[in-house]
Amino acid sequence: MIIDWGMQAGVHVFCAALAWSRFRFVRFADNEKATTTFGLLAECFEQLGGVPKMVLADRMGCLKSGVVANVVVPTPDYVRFATHYGFRPDFCEAADPESKGMVEHLVGYAKQDLMVPQQPFDDLTTANEAVVVWCAEVNTTTHSEICAVPVERLAVEQPLLGPLPSLRLELGVRPVTRKVDRLSCVRFGSARYSVPCRLIGYQVTLTTTATMITVIEPVSGEVLAEHRLVAPGETSIVDDHYGGPRPQRPSRAPRGRTQTEQDFLALGPVVGGLPDRR
Repeated sequence: MIIDWGMQAGVHVFCAALAWSRFRFVRFADNEKATTTFGLLAECFEQLGGVPKMVLADRMGCLKSGVVANVVVPTPDYVRFATHYGFRPDFCEAADPESKGMVEHLVGYAKQDLMVPQQPFDDLTTANEAVVVWCAEVNTTTHSEICAVPVERLAVEQPLLGPLPSLRLELGVRPVTRKVDRLSCVRFGSARYSVPCRLIGYQVTLTTTATMITVIEPVSGEVLAEHRLVAPGETSIVDDHYGGPRPQRPSRAPRGRTQTEQDFLALGPVVGGLPDRR
């Protein structure tokens, strides 16, 4: 199987194709991170009903940790993922279009036949619903190069695929759940990060990288806020989460402690400043 990423108008497209049957798998995403690639590979294997013996990838930055003597060294996470699913990870030769021409053609086909006519998509959910229908159409249509229907060839190829593991492999830092406090912030690593004030009292999910923290709606997966990680004890605030800029100093209304003070305050509003006696 050959895999590659492409992009059109800010939308990332993941493409995979089986070499013999030419069965095609295409999905849209908002990034090309390793975790996204692993998740889409797992979904692809589940749709195929098995795991191919080898996955040939372009020299994706998310999957390679370096190049030694023109040989790509996969990242430790990719090695663990490949070991879990039982396939051999391999990479295309540098500047060799013949080694990845099949999947590059699929990327271009998906852009021209699906993305360009239907863009702009409302959201990724709508886009992926459209691409599922598109894949079903192209996989049940006679392929121009092999003069056969990919889904029919897949039925012949499927018994040669390796078995699917019982569970998906979880890689990276697991997301955590936090409750938004009365200051419209969440705590993580002894620091506070703001979120939109409409979420006060709600549970949200936090995911982190080496430098960033992302606040996500647990059900829909909507990104609610993003911050750079700050040191313990510090706070990261976005003014827009509170409807506008924060005041330079808090506004506190005077409160009378005695009856005399309360009677005095009842005379009218407090004057903003002292009179000018010049």
